[in-house]
Amino acid sequence: MVEPGDAKELIEEAIEEAEKVDHAERLIEKRFRNQVSILVGLFAVLLAIIHVAAAGNAREGVLKTIEASDTYNYMQAKIIREAILKTAARQPSLSPDVRASMLTDAQKLRNPDKAGHGILQLQPKADQLRDEGEQASRKGEWYEFAETAMQVAIVLLSIALVARSWAIVAGAASLAGAGLLIALATAGGLLA
Repeated sequence: MVEPGDAKELIEEAIEEAEKVDHAERLIEKRFRNQVSILVGLFAVLLAIIHVAAAGNAREGVLKTIEASDTYNYMQAKIIREAILKTAARQPSLSPDVRASMLTDAQKLRNPDKAGHGILQLQPKADQLRDEGEQASRKGEWYEFAETAMQVAIVLLSIALVARSWAIVAGAASLAGAGLLIALATAGGLLA
């Protein structure tokens, strides 16, 4: 039989042990929450940086495509003007001087000039702008993949906080690492 004084002592010791265990568990949980919260913040910063790169490439792709379109349109306008001049120069009622002037003007439209506005100069310029726009758009798509990986990693970290799971944290970190590698490879010109 246990004496009442001894029983009280045993109960107090058991309560103290339970409080120590509870305190230790709270410290472990707090450390876990703090570490995961820091990862969420880090991934959010990386996501913001990747988003800026993605938006910049998307914007560049659109601007280059518009510039290419404008250059093609300008070239087509010059080709139409050239055709009109050549057609008009065939009129039998024109004097030889006027006819020669019209054909010279038509030739000037085609030939290279200092401003880079000759028909022969505009085609390669427009092609280059189109290619640059397409490349910027492809880079933007790779950055978007990296963005998505970072977003999913942040969601997984939120789930890990609720589940208190280091395995989910590891999965989130792996996914974020893959997203970061895609972003770095894109920035380095390896993906485009």
